[in-house]
Amino acid sequence: MAAIVSTTLIALIGCFLLSFHIASSLGLTAAIAGALHIGEIWGFFGQIPWNNISNSGMIVVPLFILMGELLLRSGVTEELYAILSKWMGRVPGGLLHTNVLASGLFASICGSSVATTSTIGAVALPEMRRHGYDEKLAMGSITAGGTLGILIPPSVIMIIYAIMAEVSIAQLYMAGIVPGLLMMATFMLVIFIAALISPQRAPKIETRYSWSERIRGLTAVLPVLFLLGMVMGTIYAGVATPTEAAGFGSVGAFLLALLKGRVNLRMLRDTFLATASTTSMVLLVVVSAFLLQFVLSLGGVPAAISNWIGGLGLTQMELILIIALIYILLGMFMESMAMIVCTLPILLPILHAAQVDLVWFGILAVILVELSLITPPVGMNLFVMHGLRTRMDGPRAGPLTEVFASSAPFVLAMLLVLGLIMAYPEIATGLVSHMRQ
Repeated sequence: MAAIVSTTLIALIGCFLLSFHIASSLGLTAAIAGALHIGEIWGFFGQIPWNNISNSGMIVVPLFILMGELLLRSGVTEELYAILSKWMGRVPGGLLHTNVLASGLFASICGSSVATTSTIGAVALPEMRRHGYDEKLAMGSITAGGTLGILIPPSVIMIIYAIMAEVSIAQLYMAGIVPGLLMMATFMLVIFIAALISPQRAPKIETRYSWSERIRGLTAVLPVLFLLGMVMGTIYAGVATPTEAAGFGSVGAFLLALLKGRVNLRMLRDTFLATASTTSMVLLVVVSAFLLQFVLSLGGVPAAISNWIGGLGLTQMELILIIALIYILLGMFMESMAMIVCTLPILLPILHAAQVDLVWFGILAVILVELSLITPPVGMNLFVMHGLRTRMDGPRAGPLTEVFASSAPFVLAMLLVLGLIMAYPEIATGLVSHMRQ
């Protein structure tokens, strides 16, 4: 077993150092480890992709991605920040709350943390500079808000986890709703406290808006909220499967874009190309992860590790805490999707043996992956934020370490939410237990 583990680690690290794509890294590692330590595996390398991809349940992947792409091109994101700023501008923390709320809503549309940080940051940072907001607090709220992209459903990372862990996508989506809202509330609490302690860091917007102006602004966002509510509501009520709900959502997103006059041949071409590209990337990663999982299973690695962990006599919570620590350390050096697909083949047998609820653990894993997005030295949202600032300021942009420092209070907030979900699993599983299957 030691030989196959060593080969796997060396091959994986080598591929990552050479900047190979995640799917290529996993697939090559599986091929090298299998050929060196198992032998005749090539026949299975054809069967495993077919068996997994030909499953009709996989249709949910392109449908949810298509829904997100259509909503992104419907024009709602262009109005979102301005509308929310009318509601939050006078609250202590002002536009910083707008960043978090806009990120949460945008996250539910696109399901990508990097895209959320990039889109909201490009709109929000110049606006907050114009109003004299503290740069660090502004950047921290944007990068932290961006992490909501993989927790609030529909989320691509959740789909990958559900497929690999063989749990219900519907249950995982439901389990992510309350933690996602709790995370948003905790970020806003951090901002509120910072604004009370140092009002000059987050000044209130002087412009006053009437209630009629605020309510009129909401009319642009309500159709999107209604559509997302219908998609998740039908899943929760058991009226539709995730695949059916995703199909309904895609049609609704198309009609919304049609009503806004955004549908044309170029828009449809860009939408379908982006959907095909993202779907291909996701499914290729999933297939490669299953190949590595198969090779490691044949080599007896998961079973040996599971037996070793079982012999330590750890309680379930001690095991979860150790895994959380491993994820936090990995998150400092690995990309978020790579963390999930590289660790699950080893962790799943251990979690099964410890009788851990895999839906609950899925939410913990997603939050830990979120944490990796805003922790140095390899926090993707931090690099995106620094890139935005460099694009705006050129050589006058501050150092990357300023962006790193800006995320610190929000990292603590995420750890607080993580601890609450560990201590009170019903925060994640409450909605799931009341679902109609």
